[in-house]
Amino acid sequence: MINIVLDTSMLDTFQLCELKFHRRYNLNLVTPTKAIPLDRGNIIHVAHENYWNVLKDTRDWVKAVDAALVAFRVAASESDLDIIDPMRSKNITSTTDYILSVLEQNFEFWKHVDMSYEINAVEQPFSYVLYQDDDVRIIMMGKIDLVLSDTRTNLFPMDHKSVDRDYGVKSFQNQFTNYSIATGSNIVLVNRIGLQSSLKPEEKFKRVPVSYDPLKQEQWRANTIKWAFRYLENTQDNDWPENRTGCDKWNRLCEYYDVCDSSGDEAKEYKLNAFFKKDKPWDVGKAMLSSTEQVALALREGHGEG
Repeated sequence: MINIVLDTSMLDTFQLCELKFHRRYNLNLVTPTKAIPLDRGNIIHVAHENYWNVLKDTRDWVKAVDAALVAFRVAASESDLDIIDPMRSKNITSTTDYILSVLEQNFEFWKHVDMSYEINAVEQPFSYVLYQDDDVRIIMMGKIDLVLSDTRTNLFPMDHKSVDRDYGVKSFQNQFTNYSIATGSNIVLVNRIGLQSSLKPEEKFKRVPVSYDPLKQEQWRANTIKWAFRYLENTQDNDWPENRTGCDKWNRLCEYYDVCDSSGDEAKEYKLNAFFKKDKPWDVGKAMLSSTEQVALALREGHGEG
């Protein structure tokens, strides 16, 4: 039996460019200069993890907010957030202090709604069999920020997203559909935490429901199975074609672009050896850790420990 284990980060990368997937997840080649171990998205997730855990255990909103802000300060103090975060270019003296104020606003804005929820799980890992035949089993994994229920909906997942700009929420995403199938819910609630200083709370704090009926879920399931078998075929043939339309996405140039832009295999091999280093193999299990655990791990690895 061949087991194909995927999370949506792997799936997204493979669908974007199979060659990029090969270099990142099979060859484990990364740039030698690691990005900051703790970006603001991770730290904001730490704050929310502590907020919801305390709210789940105590139903005390004040304690929950205090726990969230303390956790944020501790995580931020271990990062270079105030040195490199681009928010400094927006006349914000301290990124840490500014985000703290945004979090306080956000928690206050949603106080009464949050207190009405039944909190089923915080940072909940999951896995399920997407497909199985006599020879192949496809397993999807993931981790949901929050699983809630209320008087109208039995159970639904919530995902926290901190944003600088409101690009809207699209349902055609692997991550959200995966959550929908994993929880058996036809709704995924996207908790958008706007960091725009010019907007009022009601303009920048939005919880957007994304709907997935059985037909949408089945369409994603069938499509993902095809991509998984394509990945298996690539693995067996050791053939990883490039996708040139994926080189520059979301105003971000692929880290392997200069390699692909080289003439000939020798030049490509030279650049891979000269400008990239071998990282630890991608561990899906690490992605299943809670935000606090991931931050602690990133700090240890960032300081050369562990």
